[in-house]
Amino acid sequence: MSAGLRRETPVVRDEDTPQRPHEQVRAFLARSTASPDPLSADIAAVRADAREKVLAVTGEPLPVACVESIDVDGVPGRLYRPAGAERDVLVWAHGGGWIHGDLDTTDGVARALANSAGCAVLSIDYRLAPEHPFPAGFDDAWTAVTWAGHNFVSVAVGGDSAGGNLAAAAALKARDEGIALAAQLLVYPALDSTADTAYKVAFPRRYARFAGQQGFGANSDRRLRHLWATYVPDPAARRMSYASPLHAESVHGVAPAVIINAEHDILRGEAEDYARRLEEAGVPVELHEYAGQIHGFFEMFTVMTDAHHAVGVAGDAIRRAFQSANPIQPSKEFSCDR
Repeated sequence: MSAGLRRETPVVRDEDTPQRPHEQVRAFLARSTASPDPLSADIAAVRADAREKVLAVTGEPLPVACVESIDVDGVPGRLYRPAGAERDVLVWAHGGGWIHGDLDTTDGVARALANSAGCAVLSIDYRLAPEHPFPAGFDDAWTAVTWAGHNFVSVAVGGDSAGGNLAAAAALKARDEGIALAAQLLVYPALDSTADTAYKVAFPRRYARFAGQQGFGANSDRRLRHLWATYVPDPAARRMSYASPLHAESVHGVAPAVIINAEHDILRGEAEDYARRLEEAGVPVELHEYAGQIHGFFEMFTVMTDAHHAVGVAGDAIRRAFQSANPIQPSKEFSCDR
């Protein structure tokens, strides 16, 4: 990727612009059922409901040459290899607000990215809040990155939503530790714990009845505040760069970034802000924004055609990043259980 901001499929950022959901988004929301309130429901019920709903939209698993369950220095993982002896690996952290998600819920995305990018994908089952608040999830992501660096030639890091937060934080730490990453793939990432930004404050009003869903904006805002408080209970710690990457003192020297955004997402503003910070710091960055889309669309292969397109865009970008990394030595070989 060349230096500067490369913006694809742009959407208008105007608070007075009517909110126009994609027709597939409107249909999906119309048939969606209520979920347990994460602020009051038992965490096991929240996780079970989220798991069921994610698996319902990811579709049948795509074939991959080799899939192996592995222990990544104490972190459970699943390694996908589309050909069987890849030298490059994308470390992937799933979404779920730091409180839910697992290797099965991200299986569809991991398989699709492995095939699209032509690289190995290491999906990690990082520790979740509230049982394991910050920095547990971040520490697990970093463990996976360092493990990957010892076992593959080139490493990229990526994730969606909360996983995008962990990926961006890991990219910052890699910069701090002098470790070169080929790229960071951030899919509608959570990057800023600040609740009263202009974009977030306006969101409940702008999205009061989005796609006929009463309180869509207010519920998004309420949930996001709860997730941050659960993941990082100490308000002071929420502004640490490895918790809120947008608050990093500097982003100079971090890995080239590919950012995928959804137009109708409460996290959209901070991802755009991060893209501008990266550009100003001379970091190559691609920003792909999907008009009409909502948070979570990236994994909805059975209901959103944009999911297939976005994975293709992401895979192509990661493939190009690895090609630019100029690997000079072979990676270690692995056995494959299945």
